[in-house]
Amino acid sequence: MNSPIPDNRETEADTIGYELYKHNWEKIKSALTNLDPTFAKFVIEIPYGSVYPRKGLSLKEKELVAITSLTCLGLKPQLKSHLIAALNQGYGYDQLAELFLHLAMFIGFPLAMDGLKVLKEIRDEKTK
Repeated sequence: MNSPIPDNRETEADTIGYELYKHNWEKIKSALTNLDPTFAKFVIEIPYGSVYPRKGLSLKEKELVAITSLTCLGLKPQLKSHLIAALNQGYGYDQLAELFLHLAMFIGFPLAMDGLKVLKEIRDEKTK
């Protein structure tokens, strides 16, 4: 059975955030806070402080769910963040490219190709 919502969701969120995004976690929190502090608190504490810490799926598996969902929705900025998190969780570029090929059968080639372009952008940035 999964644990209840943690009492200290901000600490839980930071633990998960650093594991997923490494040094970018502080930049993500800052960008959210600059957008709106109240909204930032919800985004940080609910997904990252309450849902991500649950034990039903690994962080690696949760990132595949996030990538699939964001690709379906065409949300490229958020997709980029979660692709980086998936790479930080041990997925390779080739595995993520394979995910987009598989997604093409279910969501269509244009959306899958957009996701693949975001992955290529990340790879190109890393090789600069």
